[in-house]
Amino acid sequence: MLRTRLLTAAVLAPVILAIVLLGEPWLSLLLGVAGFLALVELVGLLDAADYHPPQVLTILAGMSLIAAGLISINEASMGGGVATLLGALDPPGLVAATAVAAVLLVSVAAFTRADPRTGFMTWATTSFGLAYVGLLLPTIALVAHLSPPGASATSPVGPFGIASGPAWGLMLLLVVWGYDTGAYLTGRWLGRRHMLDHISPSKTIEGLTGGLVVATLGAGIGALVLGLDAWHPLVIGPLVGLAAQAGDLAESMIKRAAGRKESGFLVPGHGGILDRMDSLLFAAPVLAGYALLVAGRVA
Repeated sequence: MLRTRLLTAAVLAPVILAIVLLGEPWLSLLLGVAGFLALVELVGLLDAADYHPPQVLTILAGMSLIAAGLISINEASMGGGVATLLGALDPPGLVAATAVAAVLLVSVAAFTRADPRTGFMTWATTSFGLAYVGLLLPTIALVAHLSPPGASATSPVGPFGIASGPAWGLMLLLVVWGYDTGAYLTGRWLGRRHMLDHISPSKTIEGLTGGLVVATLGAGIGALVLGLDAWHPLVIGPLVGLAAQAGDLAESMIKRAAGRKESGFLVPGHGGILDRMDSLLFAAPVLAGYALLVAGRVA
C-alpha cells in the first residue's frame, strides 16, 4: 500500500507542481476536470448514504458553480460576452447568482419525492454537496491568483523571482502535502492515541502532531519563496495544517455515512479524486483568508 502511494505521488506530484507554476489557463482546466470527477464521486457517496441526489442536475449545477468561481477569479482576462455578464451580475456576483439558481433548481427536483422528509433531505444534502465542491474548489485557484498590493499575480516575489500567484499556490501544496505526509507516516509508525474513532479510526494524536510539524516546515519553504517574514510559517503551518485535517475528517464523515472506505478508485493507493482533494478544499480558503487579512496580499 505504501509503495503504491509513493509511486502514484511520484508520478502526479511533478505534473501538479508544473501546472501550478505554469498558471492559467492550465490551472483552471485541471481544476475543472478534477471538479467534475469529484462531483461524480460525491454523488455516488450521497446516493450510497440513501440521500438520493438528482445525479445529472447535481453534477451540472456543481460544474456551473465551479465554472462561475473560476471565471470570477480570472475576471481580468475575460472579454466579450463573459465580461458583460460579470458586469451585469455585480452585485451580487456570478458565483452568488449561480449558487442561488442551483439551490432553487435542486429544491424543485426534491418536490418529486413522495415523502416530504425524503425530499427535504435530498434538497439539504444536495445543496451541501454543491457548496462543498462547487464553492470550495475554486478557492484553490484563488490562492494561485494572490498578488502583492498594487501588483498582479504574475509579479515576481521573493529571492527567486517566482510569480506571486504560482508562489502562493506552491505554498498551499507544500503545507497540505507536508501535513498529509507527516500525519500519515507519523501515525503509521508512532500512532497510539486515536483522535475521532467514530469518523476515522486511523487518525491519531501522534499523526496530527507529526503532520503539523511537517506542515510548518513546508510553510517555511513557502515563506522563503514568497519573501515573507520568518514568523509567518509559525502561523501558516499549524493554521492551514489544521484546516487540511478538518477537510480530511469532513470527507471521512461523508464516507462513513455512505459505508465506503474510499470515494473512488482513480488514484492508485490514494482512493478517488475527492480523497486527494479533501484537505485542499478546506486549506485553500483558510490560506487565502490569511494572505488577504494578515500577510498583506490582495487577490
